[in-house]
Amino acid sequence: MESKRFATLSGTLLFPLCIGCRAVILHGGGYTRTSKVVAVHSIQPGNIRFETENTHYRLLLNPMSQAADCRPVLGLAA
Repeated sequence: MESKRFATLSGTLLFPLCIGCRAVILHGGGYTRTSKVVAVHSIQPGNIRFETENTHYRLLLNPMSQAADCRPVLGLAA
């Protein structure tokens, strides 16, 4: 049996986590689209831990970087 890898990212979730759906994370000037989410382990201020089919993720949320990262996305949506 193959073990899953661990990844820590600093960024923003573009959509709420949903079991059976892919997570889309904005980070480092780009996007990461994960494999399907199989479990959400914890949601705390500044930190979300979840598991996909292939990876255990720790997403570090920084309020300042979230505000900066979301401006271009919101500008395109308007």
